[in-house]
Amino acid sequence: MTVPPIIPANTAIQTFRDNGYKNTASAISELIDNSIDAKAKNVQILVFEETVTKSNRPQKQLSQIVVLDDGSGMNENDLKTSLQFGNGTKLDADKGIGKFGIGLPNASVSQCRKVEVYTWQKNKSLYTYLDIDEVRENKQQNINDVEEKDLPEKIKKEIKLKDSGTAIVWSNCDRLDIARGETLYRRMSKKLCRVFRHYLDKNSKFKQKINISYKVVDSEFEEELIPNDPMYLAKPNNLPGYENEAVMELKSNDEDPREGKIELTFLNPKTNNYENSNVYFRFSFIKDNIWKKETDKQSAFQVHLKRNSGISFVRDGREIDFGNFGYFTIYELKDRYWGCEIRFDPILDTIFGVSNDKQGVRNIGPITPEVRKDDDITEEDVESTPNLKLRVEITKRFDFFRKQYMKRLAKNAEGTRSENKRSPSIADRIFSQRNVVTRSKVIGETKTNKQIDDEIREKYKKIAESEGRTLTEEQLKKLVDQNKKLTVNIDFSSWLGSNFFSTEIVGKTAHVNINQEHKFYTKLYDSLAQELDKTNIEIVDLMLMALARAEDELSASTIDIKTFVTIKEKWGQILTELLEEQDRTIN
Repeated sequence: MTVPPIIPANTAIQTFRDNGYKNTASAISELIDNSIDAKAKNVQILVFEETVTKSNRPQKQLSQIVVLDDGSGMNENDLKTSLQFGNGTKLDADKGIGKFGIGLPNASVSQCRKVEVYTWQKNKSLYTYLDIDEVRENKQQNINDVEEKDLPEKIKKEIKLKDSGTAIVWSNCDRLDIARGETLYRRMSKKLCRVFRHYLDKNSKFKQKINISYKVVDSEFEEELIPNDPMYLAKPNNLPGYENEAVMELKSNDEDPREGKIELTFLNPKTNNYENSNVYFRFSFIKDNIWKKETDKQSAFQVHLKRNSGISFVRDGREIDFGNFGYFTIYELKDRYWGCEIRFDPILDTIFGVSNDKQGVRNIGPITPEVRKDDDITEEDVESTPNLKLRVEITKRFDFFRKQYMKRLAKNAEGTRSENKRSPSIADRIFSQRNVVTRSKVIGETKTNKQIDDEIREKYKKIAESEGRTLTEEQLKKLVDQNKKLTVNIDFSSWLGSNFFSTEIVGKTAHVNINQEHKFYTKLYDSLAQELDKTNIEIVDLMLMALARAEDELSASTIDIKTFVTIKEKWGQILTELLEEQDRTIN
């Protein structure tokens, strides 16, 4: 009786393909990881195209991708295991960018139907391959015997062979993002340049330096990859207009944890011993002169920053994940103007939730005081659970940074929200002509001048405090004088809930408080507010002040104030739902 295999190769191979990498850039990143571990100094990506006829027209179409390096190469035993699924040469290692050592077959079959491996040491070239179609047809059930075989001439003529190296050849590429060489480069390069930025940055001492090039063979297209740094500290870089300039800056001192480290103690399951490893934090701000200069939100500069808005998790010098992870909203324009990088070593993979395909971190969201209270997380829980401690520390440091960042932006933006807009004076000019009793006037007449002054001062003190800044006496006096002249004014705050704005009476002025956490603010209002031409934001402000004035007039006599509260809550809720649906439609 024949004993069936645990994993039938001819059917399992499709599962490996379907559980593959996010995109072509992620798959090629896996191959470059192996090159880095092999101490390569140069990595070449060669793309071969062929002419095919589609719709009676000849077209160029990608036929092969070759990723080759001048690293140490592989011996016969390593080559045999290199194409085995679930195996590798580094499964027990705690160090190295390619620690898991199983990415070559997984990454390859996610993009192509046949992968060939050539490797050489001291002029002896070895070869093996994996063919999906042969596996499905039961023609290949085992890794083929290693044979001595030179690189094809069409590849050899494109490179300068070193004493050692490896070449991975993908053929029958049926799952690539794009089927044309130049377009594929444009699709991949931004990610590859960001993922390997520390290895590409020749001015950095952080990691070994490599050159990565991309060439479409038999064409004039050839590019060298340069860093795409979301911290915007690298020189040179690929930021349009600032290719040789760092537009952000890293500032730190002993009291400032924006750049610092935490030590995590964890049980290493391989040694069954407790060990320590550090996690490093880095934050960057945009330079003041750049922030004030680059105001066109549709410019190539702004688009580049938008694509790089997020927190970068860097594992052994290589970016492994990038995003917001619940720490901030992706829609706010101001969130383009900072960078955050969190570095860690592969020994912490379990704590960061790194899978063997190295395509991301998991279970890394914020642990706020509210979450700790709701989930009954004690200090002892935090200290004894490395993942909890990590998330608490990230949350604390990110909150600290955000306050510093908001303080700096607020300082830069002083005078841009209201002083440069005509809407408050327009509204006041019209409202002062209306001979109508308002709730704010009725309440205001019951207060003394000192009470009015104190209310205004207290309101703006709280606003400044929430933004991490302190107002001088001169600034407070100016705000008091301004507000006492207005019938309606606009301020900014943040709160949870569906309301886009709320109204309150401060002194004898009706104040519109705009919620900076609402989708309408993050998607539209903030962007409009930062435009040099204030016409559009003034229109929105006038609409809000008209609503506030209507509430102020009607609630003085005919309508209960609770009615307006209910209306605003419902309106804000419906507006949020509409904007969320728009996001789904766009995406």
